[in-house]
Amino acid sequence: MGTEDSNSSTFPIRAYSYVRMSTRKQLRGDSLRRQLERSKAFADEHSLLLDDSLQDLGVSAWKGRNFKTGALGRFLAMVESGQIPRGSYLLIESLDRLSREAVPDALTLFMAIINAGIVIVTLGEDRQVYSRDRLNGDWTKLIIGLAVMSRGHEESQTKSERISAVAKRKRELAREGKGHITSITPGWIDAKRIDANRYEFTLNHHAVTVKTIYEMATRGLGATVIARKLNADGVPAFKSKDGWYQSVIKALLTRQDVIGTFQPHRIVDRKRVPDGDPVADYFPAAIDKDLFLRVQAMRRNPGKPGRKGNTFANLFTGLCHCAHCGGPMTMKMSRVKGNENGRYLVCANYVRGHRCIDGNRHFRYEPLEAAILDHVTEINLAETLQAARLDDNVRELDETIAGLSLQLEELRRKEQRLAQIVEDDTEPPDAIVDLLKIRQGERQAVEAELRHQQAERKRGLIRQESPTETCDCIGRLRDAWEQADGATRYDLRSEAHAAVREIITEISFDSGDCSATLIVENGIVVHRFTDGRASHRHQMWCAMPVTITRAA
Repeated sequence: MGTEDSNSSTFPIRAYSYVRMSTRKQLRGDSLRRQLERSKAFADEHSLLLDDSLQDLGVSAWKGRNFKTGALGRFLAMVESGQIPRGSYLLIESLDRLSREAVPDALTLFMAIINAGIVIVTLGEDRQVYSRDRLNGDWTKLIIGLAVMSRGHEESQTKSERISAVAKRKRELAREGKGHITSITPGWIDAKRIDANRYEFTLNHHAVTVKTIYEMATRGLGATVIARKLNADGVPAFKSKDGWYQSVIKALLTRQDVIGTFQPHRIVDRKRVPDGDPVADYFPAAIDKDLFLRVQAMRRNPGKPGRKGNTFANLFTGLCHCAHCGGPMTMKMSRVKGNENGRYLVCANYVRGHRCIDGNRHFRYEPLEAAILDHVTEINLAETLQAARLDDNVRELDETIAGLSLQLEELRRKEQRLAQIVEDDTEPPDAIVDLLKIRQGERQAVEAELRHQQAERKRGLIRQESPTETCDCIGRLRDAWEQADGATRYDLRSEAHAAVREIITEISFDSGDCSATLIVENGIVVHRFTDGRASHRHQMWCAMPVTITRAA
């Protein structure tokens, strides 16, 4: 056999041995050695310079990954750029190593290589040589190639369908409580095989760490602070020997497997996407649902992102707005009207000269913070909200809220999946669009009911507890941070910020009369401060929350 399509008689022609194996089992076997030996024998027989670096090990050709992201794609790119000259050889064991996509797609790839001037040689049982010249002279050879491509695709299709059927059956059994999907578990759960489809899951010592992390999150501590505390205390991470990372903490605070829920996934276009509904009570729960939902509520209603300076200067960040334009209040260091330098809150829109001409007042921060912490004793109810001393009515509300919250999360996931289908499909079926509208309506209804139940719960607590009789959690924190410095002071004020945000709805600043109006739980209690001093408190027991209208 002579060389073909050569563009030079001076330099030896190169042959590129392409080896592809999709599974680790093949790597452990004899396939790699066999393919390389056959390539070397062919190169020696035809005086070709062999390059055996073209390998896609552990890469499947079923969805064309070896061409889209693997070594085969890089090979064709070098051919097109001229780095690999026309007339070079591509040595493969069989055409199904090249592609296992449907025949039209596999043929397109095959012809792209041929038309680029590359000679394809199969070294398996068929021993075929494919080049543009040969196919022009005898196109029946292409029939052999098409048969091999078709066989490879059908084998992969059958294998994929079998694997999908097995996975689907496992998910069905798991939802029926008759089996498990995988032995892979989160770091705080151990798995012991019972039989082919079932495992015994038990909590290990890391479950205590999970609960500790969630409890710290309810105190307003962020992922960075939590990671630092765990590392300082020498608490071992789940798997890493390098301690705790902020990213691990953030991910943990969103995972439903901490309450025992398992979400099956599947791979679509190399992306891991949810597959069907979550399976409740699949794992033993590391924390209770109430603790999980409190953290989710805090994460959905955070203060301004990012670290709040070195000492968490503004306990009320995210709550303060201008009564004139509705814009946020910003903190700045300033010297105003002969006063000493200090921290002031001023309308951010006024400062930048946009949309606000009336919010010119600079409100001194330190006296306002002291007045609020001294007089808004309802803040201490944030601790009461987390206590276990709840009457039967509140316990019933807790169960309702927990159920609605989980229902809402599930509806959001379903809505996101349907929205993704609509977005990806240029002409989505009307049934999918209609179903998306139904899910959106259901989600909005659950959100409204959840808000109502949460308001009922907090109104009930305010009725049954006198603020002066609750433990002074804010007072203890104030005493502690006044004696602390650095990171400790930041952590304590962060915890106070979490308590403040749980009970205070908003603080509105009016430059006209130099007042600040603080709203507790949508108008149940209203506090008014003038010139940094408490001037009025009004309490309402109406069933409906008070609507606060902001100035235009």
